[in-house]
Formats: sequence, structure tokens, C-alpha cells
Amino acid sequence: MKLTTADVMRIAQLARLDLTESEQERYTSELSAILSYAEMLGEVDTTGVEPTSHITGELKNLRPDAVIQIDDETRAKLIAQFPDAKADLLTVAPVFSSYKQ
Repeated sequence: MKLTTADVMRIAQLARLDLTESEQERYTSELSAILSYAEMLGEVDTTGVEPTSHITGELKNLRPDAVIQIDDETRAKLIAQFPDAKADLLTVAPVFSSYKQ
């Protein structure tokens, strides 16, 4: 698959990257090569091959979610350390608040 410089610039914009002209040319070439390789893999005959998500057959062991109760004083100290809080809720800036289009 051959990408254009416009394609690369759109990807860079979505990733919030400022690319120089030389980087645009380089990434256009490199990303096109990667996508061409992925297209080649799509041509491989996988008839009879079982789909797998884990090559070892083992699933990742995750700890169970658990609610941990803390006293009011500790909770207040934790909330006080956070940059912005409203009524015991921690607030964060919007992810795309400073994004330039």
C-alpha cells in the first residue's frame, strides 16, 4: 500500500506530531513499506490454521479488583494532593483541549 504525504500528515496530526519535511518523506516511505509487508501477510494461505491470541495458551493472570476502604482523613489528604478536585471528585483537563486542527 502506497501512502501519500497527505496520508502521513493526517496520521501525524492524529498523533499530535509535528513533522519536518524530511521526516514526512521518510515516514511516507517507511510506513508504505510496513503496510505493503502487512498486505503480503494477508496473502498467506492459513486454511486449517486455528486462530490464536496467545501462543503459549496461558492467559495473563490479573489481580481481582478490590475496593479498599480508607479513613476520611487519608481520603482528604489524597484529594488535597490532586491538582483539581470538585466535591471529592478528581478532575482532569480534557484530552483534546489544546489540540490544534
